[in-house]
Amino acid sequence: MTARPPHNTFCRIRRLRAFVVGALAVVLACGCAHPRKTPVAVDAATLDDMGFQAYLADAPVVTVDEACRAILILADGHDKTRSWEARQALLVQRGLIRQTWALQPENIADRGTIAYMICRICRIKGGVNHLLLGTVGLGDRRYAYRELVYRGMMDSGTEWGFLTGGQMVALLSKADQYMETQGLYGTDTFEIGQEPAATP
Repeated sequence: MTARPPHNTFCRIRRLRAFVVGALAVVLACGCAHPRKTPVAVDAATLDDMGFQAYLADAPVVTVDEACRAILILADGHDKTRSWEARQALLVQRGLIRQTWALQPENIADRGTIAYMICRICRIKGGVNHLLLGTVGLGDRRYAYRELVYRGMMDSGTEWGFLTGGQMVALLSKADQYMETQGLYGTDTFEIGQEPAATP
């Protein structure tokens, strides 16, 4: 018969497990929540949409503000906002991000946040977990990221990892192709997150 470990061993295991779970929860909640370390030579805010897209392709990493601007260009063909505050308010209103995420514009955008926005624009509903939990904010970004990995639109990894500018541009291109094949560009104007009017 195998001897039972002493009681204090179980206590240590439980404490270690609680620490790991707690640390993981912090990571999942915060993502890559820190600013870009290497300053860029160009202020993206001064660029028009075409210049911004060229800049984005060479960016070493993508900030939250840059990702959100790119998403609006994908959704609307242009970005009319001129500040993070206006951009954030528009994205929240259209259901592309959640106010509770407390995103900071200068922080590096994590894959989960970007994946969530792409799924909303492309109207990708995902699997059962995405539908049941993601729609109410439980693991929404994680399930969105897994869905895009499953569809071959993003590389496998962790939802709190980051994308380079080149990877972001490649993802936007795949999303654009998906929207084209799904006929989303041919519908009447509608708010993202809502179904378009039925065509006769």
